[in-house]
Amino acid sequence: MATSPSPARRLTTYWKIEAGNAVLIPALAVYMVLRSGGKISTALVLSGLACSFLLVIGTIVLRMMLRKARGEATATADWLPLLIRMRWPAIGLCVAAAVAIGAEWISGNAGLSAQFVAPAVLLLLAVLEYINYYHVQLQHFDHAPDWQRLVSGRGFRRSHLAREIERWKREQRRGG
Repeated sequence: MATSPSPARRLTTYWKIEAGNAVLIPALAVYMVLRSGGKISTALVLSGLACSFLLVIGTIVLRMMLRKARGEATATADWLPLLIRMRWPAIGLCVAAAVAIGAEWISGNAGLSAQFVAPAVLLLLAVLEYINYYHVQLQHFDHAPDWQRLVSGRGFRRSHLAREIERWKREQRRGG
């Protein structure tokens, strides 16, 4: 567990890691499948796209939160409309990947090989990223106060993005 550097310093590191993972994780999955003798399937492509798309959303969220931590007045207003619009395509990609994985499983083309496991893991990561950014913060292991909150029994808290969207929608309803 990391010590507690300033939020801006942590977020500067986090967004870069998230951006790198948007490319690295699906590429690693493709490599594992091809290395094991599998082929690039529709399920692999769709789950890789879903995973990358959600990691790009995460990158944008972290950059937005970094700008906010630095005191930039328009940090959330610049990005929230886009993040709100990206929600349904993210869900759509996850559903499409799940259908493709299910179709491969039903057709008998997938056993417990990299050909099946890689898309399933990518989809799981995408769904967890969706929950982590749009609903509740799942990641608690990298920041001592978050970890202490979780182990104290207070459970998960709403994600930063969920709170920002809620605040933004309230302001929009008020006309502001």
